[in-house]
Amino acid sequence: MNVRRWLTVGTAFVAAVVLLLVLPALGASVGGACTGEIDPVTAAAHEPVAGYKGDQLANAAEIMTAGSKMGLDARAQTIGVMTAMGESSLKNITYGDDINGVTNPDGSPTSSIGLFQQQEWWGTVAERMNPATAARLFFERLVKVTGWENLTPSAAAHAVQINADPNHYTKWYNAAAEVVNALTTAGMIQATMNCAAAGDYPPPTGDGPGEWGGYDNGQIPVSALQQIPWAPRYLLRADATAALAAMNVAFRSQFGYDLPINDGYRDYAGQVEAKRKYGNDAAEPGTSNHGWALAIDIGDRNHWAIGFSHPIYLWLKANAGRYGWAHPDWAEPGGVGPDEAWHWEYYGLL
Repeated sequence: MNVRRWLTVGTAFVAAVVLLLVLPALGASVGGACTGEIDPVTAAAHEPVAGYKGDQLANAAEIMTAGSKMGLDARAQTIGVMTAMGESSLKNITYGDDINGVTNPDGSPTSSIGLFQQQEWWGTVAERMNPATAARLFFERLVKVTGWENLTPSAAAHAVQINADPNHYTKWYNAAAEVVNALTTAGMIQATMNCAAAGDYPPPTGDGPGEWGGYDNGQIPVSALQQIPWAPRYLLRADATAALAAMNVAFRSQFGYDLPINDGYRDYAGQVEAKRKYGNDAAEPGTSNHGWALAIDIGDRNHWAIGFSHPIYLWLKANAGRYGWAHPDWAEPGGVGPDEAWHWEYYGLL
């Protein structure tokens, strides 16, 4: 059994939304065990998103990865994908408006090519036709635009592309956001598999948390664990963190904020303190599933414990299994108890 109510009081949660860096955060584990990038091959095989598929999604992945390598968040990456949608429909084309007789203001023929329809002064043909390089060139100019973060997405793109209409790209923003969200989820799920392959983890069996890596409960070194990106004070096993991050992308798209985390790994000393404070509602020190770094406690948006009728609990019941997370039977109404709608465990992806 686990703590009935483990709430963080008086602590400012660092909601820097590291997740919005889209995957580099997954490489920033305490022990460096978990890495992942958005693979263009995987993206190309993804089911269509907002009408885009195959090479178009692969190109979107290249743009996202280029942005993430520069430390740019999901909004910036979405601006990049949106711009390429508006310029080339995410197709790496070898021609531009010149085939329709469009000229530059000075009357010279345009020389636009590639995803971003970049002209010759942007770089060589090879550079402009390389999706990763073209995206990097776009982002390098974007970050030089004063106050670009406060501009509308289309205005920010317009400041880089210098086209006629500052609102030209607006109609592609929602589709770009949908693509970025879908590929982020796919990439993080792939990172989950990378973590499982890289770590000394037993294969998932569909059962609850247990011993792994030769560690005792509550005695796992932090070097073997990974921070939860948007709640970095809390740690989990790397594959559990990756799966939680993937689930959080879907949660955030539904609720508009990150999944509120009230607890993660609880070392032995933390379990002793929990037992002292909560008595029979806390597990005996050395037996808590939090001590395996495979359990979390969820709160509402203000980090108060949730009940079984709370929308977060209901959403998790419907969706958590897709990411390897489960609500244990003992914590369900009618279980052996205590009833804990907020307590969730990582069983792994079967």
